[in-house]
Amino acid sequence: MFELDIEMLKEQGLQLVDSAKKTAQDLADKGKNKLDLLNQQARLSKAQRQLGALVYSLHKAGEENPALVEKYIDAVAEVEKAIEEIKAGMTEDERAEVEAQEAADAAEEAPEQEEEIEEEPIQLRGETKICPVCKAEVDGDALFCNHCGAQL
Repeated sequence: MFELDIEMLKEQGLQLVDSAKKTAQDLADKGKNKLDLLNQQARLSKAQRQLGALVYSLHKAGEENPALVEKYIDAVAEVEKAIEEIKAGMTEDERAEVEAQEAADAAEEAPEQEEEIEEEPIQLRGETKICPVCKAEVDGDALFCNHCGAQL
């Protein structure tokens, strides 16, 4: 009365496995995209802070170093390009989710940043390191030496 179609069960099982595999791969790719994006956004924030610190320290010292400032600007642009490439590889839904989160983060941070500037002095220097080319002391997070322009 009741006959099992082993081949049909086997085929359905393979289809389920393939579907689960595809879903798992999609989730892993989505997670990797988000992680890569977060890492690049952290790099962008750091590069922007370093550029600001450089401009401020040059201004405060009454110096100009357009070539070095340009190197920092180029470093920021490279990270921005990497972020755009990651976003281009995302689905429309992922991009919309990321952009909504970025907008929410920006709205939250704007008032806080203003308060922090008024309440706390800006600390530009933390740990330092020595430039291997000119032996000048530079900020520990610096991408380039602010004296000779060497990449660190």
